[in-house]
Amino acid sequence: MNLKKIGANVTAGILLVIFCASCVTQTRVNFLTDVDGAEVYVDGEKIGTTPVQKKLSNAVWKDPDILIKKEGYKDLYTGLNKEIKGVNLVSGLLLWWPSLFWVYGPKKNQSYMLIPSANSVQDSVNE
Repeated sequence: MNLKKIGANVTAGILLVIFCASCVTQTRVNFLTDVDGAEVYVDGEKIGTTPVQKKLSNAVWKDPDILIKKEGYKDLYTGLNKEIKGVNLVSGLLLWWPSLFWVYGPKKNQSYMLIPSANSVQDSVNE
């Protein structure tokens, strides 16, 4: 067999694998609170109670609103903690520039502290 042909086929195969695996478009996000059982809403949709997981987009234009609620605690309106996705950055810079659209996504673990509401603090003082 021709060594050039084998080398070209191996290189093409490696590039194909990199293209297929390079762009990670979603991250499985774990939502955690210091008090279990808090309801988590992503863009108005209830996804469950903590601890809970949800796949969320790594797209740079996606920035979902997060609401965390639990009786006896103040509602927490927040966003996601985000990070640069290294695989997408490298593949976007070296191989396939559209990967750069999914380069800044949510961190895998999102941890939040809930603050007791004034009513629950007053109730515990009165007891």
